[in-house]
Amino acid sequence: MPTGTNTDFAFLQKILYDADVDKNALVKDKKALSNTPHKKNFTSAKGYEIPAPYSTPQGASAAVATAASNASSSKGQSFTVPQTNYYAQLRLEGSLVKNAAEGNASSQFIDQVKYETEMVEDTIGWELERQFFGSNTGYRAQIGSVSIGANTTVTLKKISDAIFFRPNMVIVLAAVGGGAGGAIRSAGTTNKATVTAVNAKTGVLTFTGQNFTTLFGTAVADDYIYREGDAQNGGTAKVAAGLEDWNPSSDPSATLFFGVDRSLSPSDLAGVRYDGTTDQMQTVFIRALAQYQTEIGRPIKKGVFYIHPLYGAAMRTAYEAKRIVEVELPTTYDLSVEAFKVDNIKFIEAPSCPYGVAKFVTDSAFIRASCGDQPDWSSMGSSNFWLDPDTDTVKGMMANYGNFCAWHVNELMHVTLPAL
Repeated sequence: MPTGTNTDFAFLQKILYDADVDKNALVKDKKALSNTPHKKNFTSAKGYEIPAPYSTPQGASAAVATAASNASSSKGQSFTVPQTNYYAQLRLEGSLVKNAAEGNASSQFIDQVKYETEMVEDTIGWELERQFFGSNTGYRAQIGSVSIGANTTVTLKKISDAIFFRPNMVIVLAAVGGGAGGAIRSAGTTNKATVTAVNAKTGVLTFTGQNFTTLFGTAVADDYIYREGDAQNGGTAKVAAGLEDWNPSSDPSATLFFGVDRSLSPSDLAGVRYDGTTDQMQTVFIRALAQYQTEIGRPIKKGVFYIHPLYGAAMRTAYEAKRIVEVELPTTYDLSVEAFKVDNIKFIEAPSCPYGVAKFVTDSAFIRASCGDQPDWSSMGSSNFWLDPDTDTVKGMMANYGNFCAWHVNELMHVTLPAL
């Protein structure tokens, strides 16, 4: 029998959330997310329209007649950025509600719901942090090697990608990660597996009691790993478009990106790229910023380089300690972000930033857009929480509706860093 009713939950949630959930739980400890402006006017069903100019009028000449005959208008297109949705569910035992509704151990229920709510927000927050740097194809990592048996273990191609996995995460595999995303492997019994252990130091994922050959039909090195439900699977993108999409590591082709052919002017429509693999750590960012000005043709606006903490350590050891200045950057939230400066160039160490890559983002160039004040509860009727009588569990679904948008895509830069 159920131990509570939806009426009980509707009453108790008023005690818990008389105003709203704590939005700081979403961005706390997420360096990129907390430093990213949040715009709440993403309400158009057709998408977020972002102008993308790439040429001023070119009817100019030393001869007046030539200027007139070659007259042209400004050139520009418009990115039409679709909304994406992301969900995370809260679950509690119904007995907690039973006790609270009868006046017994009400604090236990309140404490547990608050804790689980913050953890659900934290889950969405870390996912958005990953998507900030990632691709809307949805993949989390690639397999470096796999040992298949009664217990399967996977060693990731990049050890640092292990932070994108947690025990109990359900994953699927695909042979392709680019473009629209490859077809999910579907020749096995369940076509998915559940992570049981994560070793972030070695990059090893363990799948206890799960044989990948049986589950997937096959699994090979270089396969792409997705959280179940995130993969495009040859279809439309389901997760947000991150910096890997807006500012890719190579010049984009003529394939339309949100309706724009970026090959017409890659620097203006897809940001700047700089290959610093042969540079020294002391010079790579100086040269990268010079390349930025060379391609864009105007002074650099204020911004930061996001780098992986291991590269942050390399920066600190490459310079004399007296040249490193620790700073705290104010944000639009009631938080600040720790950063450091070298020669007045600001750096933020973000564990979600891809290893071997730095991403330069000017202030306000890249935003998190959402439909209203997201994330928030996806209400069931009049209640944020509801009872599943078949399992006697209290459930709540938190949702985020929005996407990442480059308001000024030509103020982004991808830097490939020298090997450590």
